[in-house]
Amino acid sequence: MAESQLRALAAEITKLADSFATSLQEKGLPEASFSVDSPISHKGITAEMFMTRQTLSDKLTDMWYLVQGPSESIYNYVHNVIPDAACLNVLNHFNFWEAVPLEGSASYSEIAEHVSLPLDVVTRLVQHATTLRLFEEISSSQVKHTSRSAALAQQAGLQALVSSVLDITGAPMVSTLDSFMAPFDMAMSSALEKYSKGKPELTQDMSETAFALFHSTGPLGKKHTNSWEYLENDGEGDRRGWRQAKFVEFMKYLKDIFHLEGIVLDSYDWQAAGKSTVVDVGGSAGHDAILLARKYPDLKLIVQDMPMVKPVFEAELPDDVRDRVSFVEHDLYQPQPTQADIYIFKLILHDNSESECAKILKALTPGLRPGNRVIVIEYIGKVDEGESESESDAKKEPLPLSIRQMGTATDLRMMAIFNAKERPAEAYRSIFKAADERFDIVSLKADPLTFFAVIEAVWRG
Repeated sequence: MAESQLRALAAEITKLADSFATSLQEKGLPEASFSVDSPISHKGITAEMFMTRQTLSDKLTDMWYLVQGPSESIYNYVHNVIPDAACLNVLNHFNFWEAVPLEGSASYSEIAEHVSLPLDVVTRLVQHATTLRLFEEISSSQVKHTSRSAALAQQAGLQALVSSVLDITGAPMVSTLDSFMAPFDMAMSSALEKYSKGKPELTQDMSETAFALFHSTGPLGKKHTNSWEYLENDGEGDRRGWRQAKFVEFMKYLKDIFHLEGIVLDSYDWQAAGKSTVVDVGGSAGHDAILLARKYPDLKLIVQDMPMVKPVFEAELPDDVRDRVSFVEHDLYQPQPTQADIYIFKLILHDNSESECAKILKALTPGLRPGNRVIVIEYIGKVDEGESESESDAKKEPLPLSIRQMGTATDLRMMAIFNAKERPAEAYRSIFKAADERFDIVSLKADPLTFFAVIEAVWRG
């Protein structure tokens, strides 16, 4: 049997870590920790110790890659890197470091008052920061410094470095590469300063997002009011809409990495649905509709999405389901044109504020009949660990920081692009109620270990 690379790496890491720790001890130098009283840097290490430390860092990075595997290690890096940088940039811009005493703690409310930002915004930013070991939650409302945030509080030069690298040189690098991601580094601090500073709540206006602010002046020669318009229209001639095609491909990839096929199949008793008509609202190129059509031959499925998606749908629709899967162009804010038995919203509503979600659901109501069902399948990265109906021991333990980071990173992305937020599954009860009192939630299942929730509502008419 071939030697395990993981075990070999673990042995090297152990050896290097022991060597570095021993060298620190022999030279009378303290080790760094996450405590506020940690040394800010390893001053006094020799050239040999420096090389040992950097080799150890390389091995730890290799371990990170191998533990996650090639595909997920790239996905997780891309998922987190921009929100990580944006979070650090915003905290630095508004000097969160000064809002928390070096010895002691501060409440989220006290931090919000100090930085003059809405409490919800402050909470979301700090919750992501804790996954980076910047601050530490000591209760649901209190925060204290870690050594990393304390270093920023104590070193004006370090604050200046963050500002210079992220605000000044970071923005052109990100915007040159991809202006869909640029709102994080270039405009998030500016949008909060312009639209939300001194206010009790984050603005819900889609024209006041970091995305809209970044594109309002057309820094790359283009102006777009929201990300969907950007996906649909960016590019000239044959290149127009190329981002939409990439987005469709991305959604197909998410299906694999999050095992979404199983979540879709388990979201409802499709066998019992019999000869039902199902509309997948915002269903992209029809991946889920094709899956359901092949598994349940009695179902008729209609995919609804933007016009630019239709050519991709038609090109990829397999012959064996063409008689039962079709595409209808539809703006989900407009009254629902198609009468069906079941409507699916998968990964749609989390892109919107709660008021916008209610509008989207309300657009269904003109054509609904008693007994019609709405199934919402949503990413719930920011999980209330007590809300799941399952009580397995795994869910009683605190979630690893890496899992929490997946959710908080998405949450900051929602803030920057849509002025929206990741929300626990329970929040959808009030969203359905705000849309129309005649929606009745009959099932709500959330699993923090899959990152997804399924909410089922029945129209009572």
